[in-house]
Amino acid sequence: MLGQMLIKKCQTSYSKKSHNNKYGIPISLFNIKKEDKIGIFEVGMDKKGEIDLLTKKIMPNVGVITNISYAHVKNFKNLKGIAQAKSEIINNIIHGGSIVLNADDHFFKFFKIKAKKNKLKIISFGVKNTANVKLIKIKKEKFNTLLLINYNGKTLKFSIKKDLENYIYNILSSLSVISIYFNLESLKKSFFNDYKFPEGRGDLKLINFRKKKIYFIDESYNSNPLSLKFALNKLNDLNSKSKRKIVLLGDMLELGKYSKILHKEVAKTINKTQIDKVYVYGRDIVETFNKIRPQKRGKILNSKKDILNFMKNDIKDSEYLMIKGSNSTGLNKISQSLKAGKLNAF
Repeated sequence: MLGQMLIKKCQTSYSKKSHNNKYGIPISLFNIKKEDKIGIFEVGMDKKGEIDLLTKKIMPNVGVITNISYAHVKNFKNLKGIAQAKSEIINNIIHGGSIVLNADDHFFKFFKIKAKKNKLKIISFGVKNTANVKLIKIKKEKFNTLLLINYNGKTLKFSIKKDLENYIYNILSSLSVISIYFNLESLKKSFFNDYKFPEGRGDLKLINFRKKKIYFIDESYNSNPLSLKFALNKLNDLNSKSKRKIVLLGDMLELGKYSKILHKEVAKTINKTQIDKVYVYGRDIVETFNKIRPQKRGKILNSKKDILNFMKNDIKDSEYLMIKGSNSTGLNKISQSLKAGKLNAF
């Protein structure tokens, strides 16, 4: 989102895919052009020290920490360990640089104290707590949604498409970064309206499958407790005009000792939604399935043949299907083949 928005304001380079590791970061650095004014890099980690190593290569002017969740927790004792690892970025922001922080995150004060010690400019965003860029109100309109945002005492208005309603924190964090370089008051009301969802991260496509049309929401790029809850609520809020909403879920991986309990927790979210049926594919996701209300349970699928039969027999014409699971489950490849109409991938 940040890349798509900043490119409207100046020549910007950003990684189109998750080039966020020791191989991807150098590739992204090499892709910067002489004319580029801004470079945006995703920095990933699944253990201590990785963010330190990667941000030393980048030497950023600005760092952004969006949130702390259980993603990649298998190599850490707890969430605090993840927060400490992500805070490594603060050490490598250049002198006089800025850090953008989520004021609603449990570890906001921890990051803020460390940033102050490093004499960084702190820009906060949030919905619940006081922040430099804060959501005031969401107003539902006939075709779009109006966001009223307080920016240092001034009210900004942005009209967004309804499928962006669940991306409020992404919008707020993007505005926080943009505010470092440009006057937010100069942005058009429709600034976010042409945002395009990356493939596998919520893109909606009407696909043809065996003489029926399916509204397919592809969330299959990856899965962790926070992103899965986010995707489920997004599907729940979707106006489906009384058509059934069906979900195929795969395992959330890299959760270590927390895997069983976190998979069970997902069922609480599902049970609160209007999602009609949930099908699962994998070992740990069965923990979720067993805690779902009986009327919402679809089937446990054990093979790609089962998935094909599910597609053929359990989904009716014009219904909604969302697929989400960690990459290693193979659901990402199945989603790609569905969208491409290549059934031989099954």
